[in-house]
Amino acid sequence: MTSGQLIAWSRRYDRAARGGWWSSPLAIAVLAGGAFAAFVAWRGNLAGPVAASHAWLAGTVAAFALAFMRVPFHIYWRGDAAILAQLPISGAALLDAALLRCVSAAATTTFAVIIGMLPIAFASADSRLILAHVTYAGVLGATAAGLLPATAVWAASLVATSSGARAIEVAIAIAGASPARAMQAAARRPGDAPTPLLGALPGFVSSAVIVVALLASPVLLGTKPWQQVAPELLGLVIASCVALIATRILAPNAMATILRDVSALDRQRLAPLEIREPTLIERAIAGMLGAAALLYRKDAQLMRRRYPMAFALGALCFVVLAIIGFAQPDDPIPWLVVTLASVAAYGIALGRRLERPPIELVRVSDTLPILPAARHRAKLAWLVGWWTTFVLAPGLFALARVADRAAAGTLLGGATIVVAAAAIAELR
Repeated sequence: MTSGQLIAWSRRYDRAARGGWWSSPLAIAVLAGGAFAAFVAWRGNLAGPVAASHAWLAGTVAAFALAFMRVPFHIYWRGDAAILAQLPISGAALLDAALLRCVSAAATTTFAVIIGMLPIAFASADSRLILAHVTYAGVLGATAAGLLPATAVWAASLVATSSGARAIEVAIAIAGASPARAMQAAARRPGDAPTPLLGALPGFVSSAVIVVALLASPVLLGTKPWQQVAPELLGLVIASCVALIATRILAPNAMATILRDVSALDRQRLAPLEIREPTLIERAIAGMLGAAALLYRKDAQLMRRRYPMAFALGALCFVVLAIIGFAQPDDPIPWLVVTLASVAAYGIALGRRLERPPIELVRVSDTLPILPAARHRAKLAWLVGWWTTFVLAPGLFALARVADRAAAGTLLGGATIVVAAAAIAELR
């Protein structure tokens, strides 16, 4: 199968999975961009063009942070990854299809944030201001299309290389009907795949890109000349192009191995489970749940193993709210709105994941002597603990520090109500 044939098949597969044009990437980009533009216009009408630009910057950073974190899902954490890895498809075709998905997603995100910039363009007659916002979005789009995919492929290749030999050793031991040897091979820790690299490397690069982008953000209002930030922004674009080309040249032979081994790790096949003990906070919460304590501990351990992004995003939200509290910006509302809206939406998604496989096997649980009320109480306790640790605690700190406390308190209370209502409705 050639690259063109696989890309055509992938597009048909994605269209069938979506179910309609209303869920296509273009439609979602238009809707999201329209909502973003309404938010920017609201801030501009309320507090002026500077506040509108701040709102656009906050929303753009959040949108591309999400795009950065979605890159691994375009490459190897896909529903069809395990199937594609077992088919006689060349690594070049697999890599081309994955990189094209990343480029397409980056272009969609860039299109959405440019739509969000339209109120600034309509309110300003300065073409340089408009060009600055478009260029800024284009630089972030280039990193989402080139630098982040290259980083994700590199991290996956490191994991696949170190895990491949161990997987083969375990398989040979099992096939040789030697239980002792199989258990010894499976339990060997020094040769384990460095699976944290799958999230750590892309997360580190994403953070570095966002920091550079924020340092260059004064050009959006003309308070810093382009000459001072051009090396950083141009360096991001050049690095993205070079990384994309280098990945296409060097990685095709490893792509099939990446899909096979990473999807195997994701499904816990021939891989250590890495189920760790509950943390101190989780043990404290479990101590207050009575009959639901054991169920809560199970949920906490599986959520940490299966959805580490929940803790990465929670930590990011914690840091952002803490920075708002310490820095006390003149206009904190855009950053609070974007942060709390994003984490509220993600909190709703976490509530749904708690009730679905692999966290909860409903048919199996129904056969056990477990009361549904205890099961739901354990899941609600996990969600409340996550929200309190990563959002409510730093949010209250930020609320106590910012000048516009009434607006900040309204936002924090509204986000809490949204998550609580959605969790109760989902876990009933």
